[in-house]
Parts: sequence; C-alpha cells; structure tokens
Amino acid sequence: MKFRNLLIPLALCLLLAACAPAESPEAPGGMEPPAADLPGGEAPPSLAEDEEPAVLTCRIVDGAEDGDLLLAELGEGLYGGVYRLNLESGGPEETLIYNSIPGIPAGKAEPAAVPVRLDGEAADASALEDGMVVEVAFNGSVLESFPAQFGEVYSLSAWSRGQEKNPMGTAYDLCGLYLQVLDDLWEKDKGLNENISLAGLDLSNAPGELAESEKAALAWRFGELHGVEVVTGTFEELREQGYFTAESLGEDAPEGAAFLHWEDGCFFKIEPNEDHEDEVYSTWSVLFFNAEKWRSSLGAYTFYDCSAMWPQGGTWTGYQIGSEMIS
Repeated sequence: MKFRNLLIPLALCLLLAACAPAESPEAPGGMEPPAADLPGGEAPPSLAEDEEPAVLTCRIVDGAEDGDLLLAELGEGLYGGVYRLNLESGGPEETLIYNSIPGIPAGKAEPAAVPVRLDGEAADASALEDGMVVEVAFNGSVLESFPAQFGEVYSLSAWSRGQEKNPMGTAYDLCGLYLQVLDDLWEKDKGLNENISLAGLDLSNAPGELAESEKAALAWRFGELHGVEVVTGTFEELREQGYFTAESLGEDAPEGAAFLHWEDGCFFKIEPNEDHEDEVYSTWSVLFFNAEKWRSSLGAYTFYDCSAMWPQGGTWTGYQIGSEMIS
C-alpha cells in the first residue's frame, strides 16, 4: 500500500497572491475556513494558516455507534468511493513519525481525535448516526487500500436529518436496513452458508437508488461481518465467471438443464417486490422488496414481500416479512 497525494501545488497562484492584497481564501465545498471547523476557532493540527484542506462529501454507511466510520463518497469517488475513518486516531493505523534527531528512533504517530461539528456547532462524536451526510476535511493524502484511508484528518462536519446538506429522501440509512436484512437472512437455514469462504451479492436492482459507492461499502461490510470475501454481480454474471458447478441431470433431462451448486460460496440478492407498484402513502415512504440466499438448485431461502417504512423526517425502525420460503 502507498500514499497518493491528491493536492496539486498551485505555484502560479501563490506567486500572484504574494503580489495582491491579502484576502481570506474561500474554503472548498462551501465549508467555512479551516479555523472555524474546530471549537474555539483554532487552526487544525498540521494545517498552515494559509492552507486549505481537501474536502470529501460522504455518507456514513456504518459505524456511527462506535466512531469507526465506514463512509461512501457521494459523487464519483476515487478508490471505489469507500473510506474507513476512525474518529479516535484520525488517520491510518500505520502512520509513522520519522525523527530527525540522531539517536532517537522513529515511532508511531500519537492518536489524535477528530474534531466533530454538527449543524455548524462543536459536537461530540456520539451525535453522529448512520445515514448522515458528512464532510471530511483532510490533508489530501489517501492510503490506497480498500476501504481507502485518509492520510491526516482535520475535522468532520455533519448535518442532522432535514438540513439542507442532509435532506430527507425516501429511504434514510438504507444501507443500514439492507445490512440488517442480509444479516437476518444469513442466520436463516445456516447450513446453506456453512463453511463458505465466498459470498455473492447482487444489489444491482435493489430498490431505493443506492449510489454505487454505497453498494460497494455495503458489500464490503457484509463480508467483514461474516468473515467471507464478497464478489458482486448478478446470478448470471457469477455463473458465467465460473463460480457455480453444473452437474448433468441425465440423458432424459431437457437440453441445457443442469443441477447448479456453489461449492464454497452462497449467493445473496435483494430485489424489488413489484406487487405494490400502484400503492401510494401520504405520510410514510414505503419500500417493498424480496431477499434471497442460494447455495444450489435445491438449496435456497427467501424473504418474500418485505416492507420497511420511513415516517416524514424519520428513519426506519424495522421491517416486516410477508412470508418465508425454503427449498
């Protein structure tokens, strides 16, 4: 793994600035200047007074409860648009300090908590919640891992539900809902996913308009929680890639028919339930979906006709399963 610096020195601009009257620089992304991002107005650590941080706008996919954030970049993101940020350390665990004083060895950087602001005011990290939109101000360096890690983070700004930068949609914290559904499905008929090292995941048609970065973050978190490597794609795509084994059903079977099974994996999918397309709700946003896991032609489990509801200005608190089917 290595660091890539995303900031490009603007030598010409600096030269012109030296000859022009001093003006306060406008921070990127509509943020206040760096000094306003911290309680008391002090400048962020290691950030010069005339330096502006790089800023990424992300959504908290998971981890708000313990400050170990999994973030999905909103927009076209680098490195898949998925980042990990621990609010206690503020940077990669392996960041080193190289001491230039003879006789004193190099050592690891001391952890530094990331200052948090909520709706423009200093706040505790416990005010964060999964689904929030946040802006991360950092030094522009990113560790090329997956999820990616920020080099040095100066501050994290968040907005409550309903604020201009965090408007309420039809499915707030949808990633959290789908992680819960997948976890519940994992626990059903556990023999189907026993002793597997791979999990296939198809969210390509999952309702709710997840961003591609959110799908990638959700897939990675699902694999992390269950100790498996997740490969994404539709059933047909994974079949074409050779993940499934096909066994003949005999000479009397129809042409092309075969018994399919995944020897070391299990396939998961969330898709819309289209039986409710014409239903309209005035005060609630409702999603209807099906969720399925598959191990073989004779081994599958399905949550059918599931529904989750969002009140105005609120978030989901659970979901209902219409029926469960096993084969």
